[in-house]
Amino acid sequence: MDVLQRCGDKKVVLAPMAGITDGSFCGKYRDLFGIVTLGGLNLDGATLSASKEMVKRGRKEFLYNLDEFEDIVKREVNRARESNALISVNIRFKDFEESKGRIEILGEHCDIIELNCHCRQEEIVRLGIGQELLKRENLEILRDFLKSIWELEMEKPIFLKVRANVVPVEELIDNLNKVRRYFHGIHLDCFNPGKDYPDINYIQKVRDCFKEKIIIGNNSINSIKDAERMLRYSDLISVARCVLRGNIRWIYEFNRKIGSKGNKL
Repeated sequence: MDVLQRCGDKKVVLAPMAGITDGSFCGKYRDLFGIVTLGGLNLDGATLSASKEMVKRGRKEFLYNLDEFEDIVKREVNRARESNALISVNIRFKDFEESKGRIEILGEHCDIIELNCHCRQEEIVRLGIGQELLKRENLEILRDFLKSIWELEMEKPIFLKVRANVVPVEELIDNLNKVRRYFHGIHLDCFNPGKDYPDINYIQKVRDCFKEKIIIGNNSINSIKDAERMLRYSDLISVARCVLRGNIRWIYEFNRKIGSKGNKL
């Protein structure tokens, strides 16, 4: 599937927000986004238990009966389809064998599989997943996860949701280069510790080394100006908090601007 062609003149992606971006939330933004993201969804007992612990301390998470996973996915994807966007699903798991069947269900119903290498919550980090997958000492785990998903032959693009500055950009590039055959895109949160603006230098270096991959740039994008700056080094950009604040008028304007220029800025 040609993701960028399917997105057309819509360069903005709705990023996953735990406990928030379900099918109903995604579906209410009709014709606004190129991609909407469900999740993050837990695929095994370990990650579901971690989410339950997070909820106890007040964090929003998606909690559900794993035995009802297929029915839940069908319902949420159908609701999200109201957006007229591609449907990506952000996933977390510790045990691939336990999660395999659920990944295959997602492959039947969604358009993109996005592996969460981004979550920094203590309960997920303790499992050695989320942003921990970006570290060199966990490269073999990341490789096993990606290779196993790839070998399911679902014919759906595989993306990685990645947080910048968990490791130096050189280490991230080196690690991802070792698994580059197993994924199609990088959804990069340009997290800039201690700053209220994205680390553009980080995404620029990633773009330079992965020119054949689809890059989605994320972090502190609240206006057309912010979007255009990020799109210098990415194919798409994603938003989250500005949507929660109701700051979306600029996205409609941005879509019109791109459309009037024939999908080019």
